[in-house]
Amino acid sequence: MSNQSWELGFHLRSPRNWLNDPNGLCQYRGQYLFFYQYDHDWPTVDQKAWGLFTSPDLLHWTYQGVPLEPSVPEDRHGVFSGSSYIERGCAADGGDRLRVYYTGNVVDPVPGHSPKDFDYVYAGREQNTLTCSFEGDPAQGVTFGPRQVLMRNADYPEELSCHVRDPKVWAQDGKRRMLLGGRHKDTRGMCLLYESDLDDGISWTLSHPINSEYSFGFVWECPNIIRLDGREYLAISPQGLPRLQDRWFNRWTPGYFELPEGQRVLDTEVIDERTYVQWDFGHDFYAPQTFIDDAGRTILVGWMGTFDDYYTSVPDGLDWWHCMTVPRVVTRRSDGHLLQNPAGELEALRGEAHALQGLTSVEGRFADIVLTDIQGEGALTLDKSFEVFFEGGRLGIRYLNEASAAGRKDRSIPLDTLSDLRILVDGSAIEIFANKGAETFASRWFGPERDDLAVASTFAAHGVAYPMENTMAQMYEQAASQAPILAMPAWNLTIPH
Repeated sequence: MSNQSWELGFHLRSPRNWLNDPNGLCQYRGQYLFFYQYDHDWPTVDQKAWGLFTSPDLLHWTYQGVPLEPSVPEDRHGVFSGSSYIERGCAADGGDRLRVYYTGNVVDPVPGHSPKDFDYVYAGREQNTLTCSFEGDPAQGVTFGPRQVLMRNADYPEELSCHVRDPKVWAQDGKRRMLLGGRHKDTRGMCLLYESDLDDGISWTLSHPINSEYSFGFVWECPNIIRLDGREYLAISPQGLPRLQDRWFNRWTPGYFELPEGQRVLDTEVIDERTYVQWDFGHDFYAPQTFIDDAGRTILVGWMGTFDDYYTSVPDGLDWWHCMTVPRVVTRRSDGHLLQNPAGELEALRGEAHALQGLTSVEGRFADIVLTDIQGEGALTLDKSFEVFFEGGRLGIRYLNEASAAGRKDRSIPLDTLSDLRILVDGSAIEIFANKGAETFASRWFGPERDDLAVASTFAAHGVAYPMENTMAQMYEQAASQAPILAMPAWNLTIPH
């Protein structure tokens, strides 16, 4: 580390090298399982596997290594994104079995051809849907059984390009359902909906595609279904939305569609893209995945990273890239808007509250800052380097020096009234929740090297700042020594994105 101020205390990151999409999120046999895409030798190989963290409480985590890596010809260039499905009472011990579904990535599948011979959209790529399972105590480690190939390119509708991926599986109406994201041959995003018998999950039948009324991005990734208060939402991560003044700042901007009352994803073939709502307005947020835990909460976790070229850089000296957001509990507001707020468990990490009065010093680099009863405009500044502001009817963030931004630029959204703010500061990760979680920003910030955090606020509000306990340091230290440099099979290639 070139700067210990950038270390994380309560966000999950890879022990070394690259992390991107959260995968297979679930609660299984009393443990939360957070898989993630991991690249053992990025950027020279770019071959994804799944790493894993487990936790009994969303606070204290154990690194469980890399339980899912390329192992069969159908996933030889990467274990791409997917989801978990818990098969109740199906394990040999009478307990539950964990089954994961994922995309196996293959490029240059034609013998005798170079990867440079293809465009990977209409030729030169396989996107296979695979599954495997595990049964046992995840706290003791996870070892998956043999892979089974469920679908290959030829099994998808003819109008699809080679981009079909990211299976999301759930149970509904006595069937096992699967959503796949995809790209139509006419270069527009879409989803595919499949079904299987509830006790099967291996043989799948296409139900129908789901399209937007008009073109909405060139590919849809990481589809999700969200069901709250009797309403359903289709969530996607589209690529290629045009940047507008007040939204879609990133080329890849995940969000959701609320379906009309009484309508289900199962019955939807065409969706109104005008109903799309962006999940997060920060620089570093993509590929969120949701799951329902044993308490019935809908929990969302996103990748705090991006592939947007102009600010993917990180400062020199880091041996890890990117992290996940904290677990966010998703609830439905009466008007249908989805609210996101940090899981309540995180409050157990708070230390003694500091009242925000002028300039306040918070020991350490980990803080939970809460402002309520906000009256009018103002700004909250961290280390004279990063600012959250509300002025002129806009809520936004500013980088006050170029070094801390690592290529990121100021951004803001229109907002009529600001009533409250919650700002999680975790070394180089910042998450902002406004108006009870109605608007959020997730961004990285590479602030100055300091032992404490200087917080200054000009808001007329009741404000407190809690130092946060670092629960990750020992785990990351142990994990870094255990994190494998994977011995990939002989078919490994340097491949394109």
